[in-house]
Amino acid sequence: GYGEPRGDVVLRSGDRLDIMFRGTPGMRAWASLPGVADSIPMAETTPRPQPYWGEAVFGAGKIPDSVLVRGIYSGFVVIPDSARVTDAHVQYHLAPPDRATVTATLLGGVDSVRQRQFLWNCLFMDTLRSASSAYAVSVNPPDYPFTVRFTDSVQTIRYGPRKGYFAIFQPAGVEALVVGKEAKWYRAQLSQTHYAWIFEEAVERLPAGILPPHSYLTVVRTYSYPDSVVIECKLRGKHPFRVIEDGPRTLRVQLFGVTTDTDWIRYDFSDSLIDIATWSQPEDDLYELKLELTQDVWGYESNYVGNTYRLMLRRPPRNVSRLRGKTIVLDPGHSADPGSIGPTGYTEAEANLGIALKLGELLRRKGVNVVMTRSDGSNVPLYDRPAIARAAHADLFVSIHNNALPDGVNPFVNHGVSTYYYHPHSIRLAKAIQRRMIQATDMPDYGLYHGNLAVDRPTQYPAVLVECAFIILPEQEAMLKTERFRRTVAEAILRGIEDFLDEYDRANRKTSR
Repeated sequence: GYGEPRGDVVLRSGDRLDIMFRGTPGMRAWASLPGVADSIPMAETTPRPQPYWGEAVFGAGKIPDSVLVRGIYSGFVVIPDSARVTDAHVQYHLAPPDRATVTATLLGGVDSVRQRQFLWNCLFMDTLRSASSAYAVSVNPPDYPFTVRFTDSVQTIRYGPRKGYFAIFQPAGVEALVVGKEAKWYRAQLSQTHYAWIFEEAVERLPAGILPPHSYLTVVRTYSYPDSVVIECKLRGKHPFRVIEDGPRTLRVQLFGVTTDTDWIRYDFSDSLIDIATWSQPEDDLYELKLELTQDVWGYESNYVGNTYRLMLRRPPRNVSRLRGKTIVLDPGHSADPGSIGPTGYTEAEANLGIALKLGELLRRKGVNVVMTRSDGSNVPLYDRPAIARAAHADLFVSIHNNALPDGVNPFVNHGVSTYYYHPHSIRLAKAIQRRMIQATDMPDYGLYHGNLAVDRPTQYPAVLVECAFIILPEQEAMLKTERFRRTVAEAILRGIEDFLDEYDRANRKTSR
């Protein structure tokens, strides 16, 4: 039904179960959950727009009346302490409105012919309609809670099943306490108030009685290296963590399942990148380490070495304002997957490669060490591309693409050049390239985007994805085939990179090494 979970759910006392279904508008609705609640009030919601993501992101953001959804009934129940049920189904009930209310409404006058006809029909309705939820509900099952261990090499945990990212790049071996479930997603309690969802197939369930590690962090220590500074926290196990960029020069590390006993923070005095490190305990089982830097974040990497949490902060490359000596990874998007296809059959993979090869040529003339994720039509899987950049110790990563639109968005109105970033430390590179692209191509500004894209998610370096043109438009497809346009775009991206490096240098010159 409308708004139902994608599969069976497991709840515990105090959890709230939100229920919703779609039915005939204007009726009375309620629900029951055997063993939990006999009568759960439900009400019809005000017709709400259902934003189409394609139009919301890539169009003008307008929502036509045709996607106003009516007849949505919603309610909720808070699971009581005494409830114990297994595989129960929510029972939905829909009945005509009360006859006395209908009669009074009709006598008072109804302007809408359609509404008047509906109310008149309600006077002769006696049918109660009921239906069961497709999903089953279990409450306080005896095998919950339990501990899971992450098995994927890099695991993402989310705010909800298949929803936005809570934290990325959790390594294998991290453990968490599971307290609920929806479909194939486990709900884990990370701290007193923080919960996250983990994909069932990316973890292993540990034997009953095993709890996730709980650590008391006593010492934080930094180590200085020529190209980085490393912060180490020795723990008793592998805990979920999150790194938040609070500003250009501020990082906040959250360690879940950790309690402070931190009497010592030892700095490597030869390092000048970290200005000060401070800790706090915002709530039970959540330790925060705040790092204030003397220079803007260039990149970083989080992992575990044994049970030691390790955050590596990259120093900006030497002579940062100059292209010479930098390692820049160019990623011509798509390969075996052709990507978007132009009106004459010219593929995005071909167009991307043409621009990337020209850009690589121009960068090499400037003394750049250029690494291509592909230099021909060879197939390079999506997740191999960031791996190539990490192996090359990339200073910057630029992915080259050409655009199309999802169904329902008009490309003759919505088109132009656009640039995408994910982490805040990449936004200035994205802005610099977008600015130069607009100037050089004389095409519309199609926007600067925070985009959850696989090639932009790595944290070790500034990374962007550039949509150079709209290959699905005939005149732009024709331009993409020309040496002149490829060179124009390549020069614009190069100038944008130079602008970014110069801006970074000017902003950090007083503290550069």
